[in-house]
Amino acid sequence: MPGGMPQHGETRNVKVVIDGVGYDAQLKNQGFDRSKYDGHADMIQIRYSEGSALVKRLCEVFCSTWNYVESIKNLPENINRKFTIRIPEEHQEFLALSTTDLPNVYVADCITTAVKAEVKTEVSTMSELDFETFEPREDKSAGIKQVTRLQKVRQLDRSIGDYLKLLYDYRCQMTGEKVGDEYNTLVVEAHHIIPFTESMNNDTSNIIILSPSYHRIIHKAKPVFDRTNLSFRFPNGLVEKVKIDKHLTNG
Repeated sequence: MPGGMPQHGETRNVKVVIDGVGYDAQLKNQGFDRSKYDGHADMIQIRYSEGSALVKRLCEVFCSTWNYVESIKNLPENINRKFTIRIPEEHQEFLALSTTDLPNVYVADCITTAVKAEVKTEVSTMSELDFETFEPREDKSAGIKQVTRLQKVRQLDRSIGDYLKLLYDYRCQMTGEKVGDEYNTLVVEAHHIIPFTESMNNDTSNIIILSPSYHRIIHKAKPVFDRTNLSFRFPNGLVEKVKIDKHLTNG
């Protein structure tokens, strides 16, 4: 891709395309100290000026999130007070940024509450394993990719899974093994603790990193996950605890 994503610490003037319209913005790859946060994935921010055309468009697109935030900010007890607002799941909306074949032009895939509702209907006919292994197809001839709603959600879901794989250095959280290391390749998979096809929840707190074989066992045996003890309880009475945890306890 021409230009690709900004390098660590780099800021670029870019065009962010939403529904075919380009908006001026800055794309910044945060320059945090990698020696202090070893293995942490790069953090990309979209920066824009207050009152810009992009801000207005984002407020329109993500109206569910925006309206919820405004309603909380305007409560009498919150006026003139600085605080963090936690967005409830039913109002959570997401933006997934993709590169294009055009220099410094990026496509913003907006996953709104309406999109999530439509995808929920679409994935209701899929098995959870089918969803987790669904690979969005790309049109290699298109300068700016056009993707379906399901592809948008799966791409975001995969990016979250890729971040967690890096966090765990490609080790299975249940066994601690690094599958494929002896073959100079690394193979782990992201699994939704509560099936995404039921919950539409792709938050990190609902994802665990597993080896392919353990992942298949989970889907076949359908154990119950005990979040208090961080363990899977299988129908035959066997209980297996998570061996490596860097995110579930705080999820």
